[in-house]
Amino acid sequence: MKQILQKISIIFCLCFGVSSVYGQIVDGHAYLVGDYVVVGINAKGYEGAPLYCRGGGENIGFVANPQMDDWTEYNGDFFMPGSPECGFGLTYTLDGVQYNKGNNATAGLFEIPGELTDYYDSDDSTIVTWVGEVDGIELTIVYSLQKDQLFYSTEMTIANTGDETFENVYYYHNFDPDNNQPLSGSFSTTNTIESQSEMADDSCIVSATQDMPWESSVTLYAYGSDWKAYYGGFMNRNGEWMWNGDEGLTTEEDASITADQAIGLAYKITSLPPGRAGGETFGFGTTFDAIPTFVDEPGDVGLADQLLTDCNIFPNPTQGNLNVQTEGAFNYQIIDLKGSVVLTGNGTDNAIIDVTAIDKGTYIITVIQNSRVKTEKLILN
Repeated sequence: MKQILQKISIIFCLCFGVSSVYGQIVDGHAYLVGDYVVVGINAKGYEGAPLYCRGGGENIGFVANPQMDDWTEYNGDFFMPGSPECGFGLTYTLDGVQYNKGNNATAGLFEIPGELTDYYDSDDSTIVTWVGEVDGIELTIVYSLQKDQLFYSTEMTIANTGDETFENVYYYHNFDPDNNQPLSGSFSTTNTIESQSEMADDSCIVSATQDMPWESSVTLYAYGSDWKAYYGGFMNRNGEWMWNGDEGLTTEEDASITADQAIGLAYKITSLPPGRAGGETFGFGTTFDAIPTFVDEPGDVGLADQLLTDCNIFPNPTQGNLNVQTEGAFNYQIIDLKGSVVLTGNGTDNAIIDVTAIDKGTYIITVIQNSRVKTEKLILN
């Protein structure tokens, strides 16, 4: 990825000078604008969207201001112009044949047809939903940003809408982090597997750091035994390789390298039968800091503070009452695909929500507990 530091100044245009971009989808691209983080979501679903205040041709992926110094010292852009390796994809086996499909900024890959279906923006948060489908596998990706936080979270749902059973389905999300590198730089970062699932706990954490012109860090994290963190390669297109650490990719906990390489996360579903049986929601996130915070005991220093992983929302789909269960007090809101809030409420430990008065269709439910957030697609039928 080739990047010119001066181009980062476009962040000021987006944050403070262009109301037509703030809080909406522009030509199919979406923008999440927070106090300390800005994310551009391409119409194809990955990070990296044109900035219209520069007249087109430039892209913004995600930038952060962990110092909270009014963007004097900012981190990123972790995805910018040139030939960026940034995107997501699916690897799956059908009738004994393995397929690799991906949406990626490199060469403009768009092998999973889809579009942004929802944009919700309020004073304190932004939620963007992208939905695509390939060969009967429906993929939903929800990007969430609390505007006063230094991270954004992503939840993806995989569902089999066809008649065939898919084996060894892998989802991956990766990018090449260049962290403030100027065009004359080496494009190298120090990439480290901070934690790996099935080790000390089930957290997956991979970070990329570098110290020019100041120390910056970007971290991908997920939680669960079916996730794997990795680094290595550049044009990575096979989720099985990422999950297993094959073909020169590294998944070993505590492994570290300084190089111009990609980092990413991969998720494995051994069998995905027809119907919504495989349509669970899996969450991961991206966080920024001047100094990496995920060290030694990552399970104790912030995963639960970012994604609300111990929250259950069921049944989904539903025809009547909806249950939300999580320990402690929480708030919730249900949003339609036009971004309108149709229902809000709160509960402690458990809330039974009567949704019978809401029209049938697809919605987004968000549960917020302090700084933790869970966002899920909700189907009312």
